[in-house]
Amino acid sequence: MSAPTRVVIIGAGYAGVMAANRLAGSPELSGSVHVSVLNPRPEFVERIRLHELAAGTRESATVPMRSLLHADAELIEGTAVRIDPERRRVHLASGEPTLDYDVLLYAVGSTQPAESVPAAAYGLRDPEEARRVHTRLATLDPGSTVGVVGAGATGIEAATEIAEAYPRLRIRLLSRGEIGANLSAAGQRAIVTKLATLKIETLTHTTVQRCEDSAVVTADGRTLDSACTVWTGGFGVPELASLSGLPVDEFGRLLVDDTLSCPRYPNIFGAGDAISAPREVAGHLRMSCASALPLGAHAAQNIIALLRGKEPASLSIGYMIACISLGRTSGLIQTLHADDRPRRFILRGRLAGITKERVCAMTLSWLRGERRRSGSFGWPRGPRPTPTR
Repeated sequence: MSAPTRVVIIGAGYAGVMAANRLAGSPELSGSVHVSVLNPRPEFVERIRLHELAAGTRESATVPMRSLLHADAELIEGTAVRIDPERRRVHLASGEPTLDYDVLLYAVGSTQPAESVPAAAYGLRDPEEARRVHTRLATLDPGSTVGVVGAGATGIEAATEIAEAYPRLRIRLLSRGEIGANLSAAGQRAIVTKLATLKIETLTHTTVQRCEDSAVVTADGRTLDSACTVWTGGFGVPELASLSGLPVDEFGRLLVDDTLSCPRYPNIFGAGDAISAPREVAGHLRMSCASALPLGAHAAQNIIALLRGKEPASLSIGYMIACISLGRTSGLIQTLHADDRPRRFILRGRLAGITKERVCAMTLSWLRGERRRSGSFGWPRGPRPTPTR
């Protein structure tokens, strides 16, 4: 009897756990594959909840990994420092034993690099940093200003969550461009209206040049008071692929083809935020769990195809809605074309807030559903591929 095929998955975020569950539970691979998942911590981090943890409206943004991961998937707590694609080996930090693999899935995700957050500011990189924000907010005197830098979805959610939880504080949202620039005109108006209702001051087309202990200094020379500065920008990917000599793009993301396989190493696949797939199939994809979940499932399906000697499928992922929470009692649902362009229709207010919360809860339900039945998770098809010129 031949030994099981060793599949190692680096990263246990939305993409990694989804892929692990589809592989470990696959009836087509029953008894013929051993799935190992490498992750720096034994908990699953709900990154979409970190702004709630920072505001103190949620006690935790983690769940036990074993409550999501298939029972037949091995969980290894550790950090990969180098991949040796020739010897098919993953080297770990602190001199821990290496992991040998037959097939590798690169799903390390994205992060907020420590160097991207000024020393005097607070990031939202992980639960520990989110708790630091919460601790700081609780010590501020009434009337103190909290500056939230960055008006993407994370910045908007952080600003509104903090404003609702701390009505005694002044909240200022600073953006290099327009607020909600990726939304429809109606969506942008709804966001701006809600920010005004919560008495959040907004400064658009404003670049923060540096942060001080109690102020931020803008590129045009203004010094603005900020007793607590929450920095929501600067997301990037780990350097693991680059340090391992794997092909990467200018941002350090692993280069993969339309099947999510690395062209130079067909036994290495990628999924999630830390990959760069061809523009004709993935040019519309953004860093989000809405992308990571189907990317993980698609990569796993093509690994199954590889192991069974079948033709892998080209990637096709589309969007339907984007959800933004605006505190605990409100939200915005923006309907989308498959290629992430906004449609005209939006849902706002309390019903949108309830919908957003249900979507957040569904991310874990989809992972648990895949754990119970491999192949249960589905997603919208992507836009028609546009040929490259």
